[in-house]
Amino acid sequence: MSIFTPNKISARLLSDYASQAWKSNPEDLSGESGRRYLLIYDLYIKARSYAIINKLAFGLAIISSIMVLVWPSLAIVMQDFGIEMEFFKSAIVQTTVTGLAALTFAVYNHYKKCQMYVENLMRHIVYSEQFDQALIDKILKEIEKIDAGFTFSETTAQKNQVEQKPEGG
Repeated sequence: MSIFTPNKISARLLSDYASQAWKSNPEDLSGESGRRYLLIYDLYIKARSYAIINKLAFGLAIISSIMVLVWPSLAIVMQDFGIEMEFFKSAIVQTTVTGLAALTFAVYNHYKKCQMYVENLMRHIVYSEQFDQALIDKILKEIEKIDAGFTFSETTAQKNQVEQKPEGG
């Protein structure tokens, strides 16, 4: 079975490669190959979750963007069929549909970036000739950031640090 097949995300390809390359020697799974594979698979789980979310968000974004284009015409078409509903003409509803479209695109964009970030970490593991403790520590710090997710307090703390920087420094 070849690992080189289309229609898979990069994370799956890298995970399949690592599995084939590093799991071939079961005695070495407790050594460097095993640790590399463990990091790859940990990152693969995250990338797969992000890929699922961004595919769902992309589908919703496409549907909602079509609704943004069609909604103004819908009121006129419904009126031609004798259906007189203020709901279709409402600016509030049209604004809400547009806002939902923007939200779905933002969610897609966010999780696509997360997926690409994790896949790039996987590439660092696969393509690094030396798998030393410095690389492991760097990747573990990045995994820690990924697992922590977004917190509002961190964002405001960073903003306050920027605002409180002394002039000229």
